Amino acid sequence: MIIEKIIAGWKSQKYKPVYWLQGEEEYYIDQLMSYAEHSLLTPAEAEFNLTIFYGKDANWTEVINACMRYPMFSQKQVVLLKEAQQMKEIEKLGGYLENPLLSTILVISYKGKTLDKRKSLAKTLNKHSEIVISEKIYDSKLNAWATDLVQLQGLTIAPRAVNLLVDHIGNDLSRIANEVEKVTMNLGHRKNITEDDVENYVGISKEYNVFELQQAISNKDLAKAITIIQYFEANPK
Repeated sequence: MIIEKIIAGWKSQKYKPVYWLQGEEEYYIDQLMSYAEHSLLTPAEAEFNLTIFYGKDANWTEVINACMRYPMFSQKQVVLLKEAQQMKEIEKLGGYLENPLLSTILVISYKGKTLDKRKSLAKTLNKHSEIVISEKIYDSKLNAWATDLVQLQGLTIAPRAVNLLVDHIGNDLSRIANEVEKVTMNLGHRKNITEDDVENYVGISKEYNVFELQQAISNKDLAKAITIIQYFEANPK
């Protein structure tokens, strides 16, 4: 995955002057932005060389001026532009993007959509920056994604526990990751996440969920199916 390659490059101190992160899946964009904010510079370097803008409040001239500064007590500075999809006159960044300062690492998040490829800004980015497109994963791959996430932490998770978690949350990687973190913090010395863990720490009923509803319908258990549906009506969350 390109996101893992970018972080691996950053860890090896291989940088490009501009990174443009766009797409519908916010989880990966947030992961990269968080790493850029907290790990590209040491705490001492960040005190003088980290600048953060938010698109809703950012002025394009201020962003460019920040990018054109030279780093202090460091070989590089980091400028982050978050929520750039809300920025007015964002196309005016094009002049800087044509010839970015090599000692500046500019990382821009553009969430929920992608730039129109026909626009001049998109053409400039294609020539002079690293573009990351973060796409939604298919629903059919959510269970595998959640399982992999757990395994990366040196843990395992029961298949029915994964079903319970994913059926409850749906296609929201950030929420899945947050709930997994919540569960793992309560495991103690155990290494396996069970249905009971998901039920207790995520707040899901293992008896009244989409998976059990499908089972009830498959088994033609009308009474149980109706009970689960009534539970859904009483608990919209």
